[in-house]
Amino acid sequence: MKLTFSKRAGYLATGCLAGFTASMAFTPILSVFAQIDELRSSDDLSEVQAYIRSCREVIPVNGSVAVYDNTELAGKPANQIGTINVGTPMHLTGVVREVDGSPTAAQVYMPYRRFAMYQPVGWVDASQITEC
Repeated sequence: MKLTFSKRAGYLATGCLAGFTASMAFTPILSVFAQIDELRSSDDLSEVQAYIRSCREVIPVNGSVAVYDNTELAGKPANQIGTINVGTPMHLTGVVREVDGSPTAAQVYMPYRRFAMYQPVGWVDASQITEC
């Protein structure tokens, strides 16, 4: 049995292959542009060197503060990774999220004195913590 293709089928196959190849080449580039636009949002992360390793604790009237794995905090409840209770010291990494000039989230870590290399990091609502 002999397979033969017409010129038209050959052009169609070549066009499909070229289109597929082009889409594979440009998809990562477009994805990077989308990520860059996301980074240029009005929600900015900044480092305040004076905050690095400074001690914080939960404001007593709050009872506890939720810890999240990203800066969206309560906007994505599924991202809550734990809570910190009153009286538990935490330390700032120095990275804060500011919206319209006001800090909304602070990145914290829990120092373990026995295991200095293990320091869990998370994000908390900056309005619910105070100095130790």
